[in-house]
Amino acid sequence: MLKLFMPGLRQRKIPRVGLSRCISTQESFKSEAVTKSTHDLSLLKFDSNGSNNLYAIFKLYNIPYLVTKGDKVVLPYKLKNAEAGDKLILNNVTTIGSPNFTYSDNKGIKQELYDLTAKVIEITKEPYYEVYRTKPRCRRVKTFGVQPYQTILMISELKLK
Repeated sequence: MLKLFMPGLRQRKIPRVGLSRCISTQESFKSEAVTKSTHDLSLLKFDSNGSNNLYAIFKLYNIPYLVTKGDKVVLPYKLKNAEAGDKLILNNVTTIGSPNFTYSDNKGIKQELYDLTAKVIEITKEPYYEVYRTKPRCRRVKTFGVQPYQTILMISELKLK
């Protein structure tokens, strides 16, 4: 059996008092940084000019979309259980920002910090086109007519709470 040797604090001649003091200052610094970054959105609120200069990046089916208030978003698929005129609350926002400040979190920003809603304008189909497919070493060409669905959303509300 192989044992790894880890020298202790006395073998390295590092005083214990100095080490504990360094750890406590680092922990307090980390906690201050975390609380400031998660709760302090006042600079972003002031810079957004009443939500006129505000933008957000939300994910829908793991595809990111960058939007501002009044934008139209064309989704290359049909949303299930959505009809024209429905109001959607978009809750998977990863970034909210203005021209000078940005607040982002890869896991998702808490819903209590913002309002992002969209309205389904229409569910249509793309123009008809044909796809040609051949198999390797075969001259025969198969033709498939394609007319996929599209869902068009309009961002009706984007603001910080």
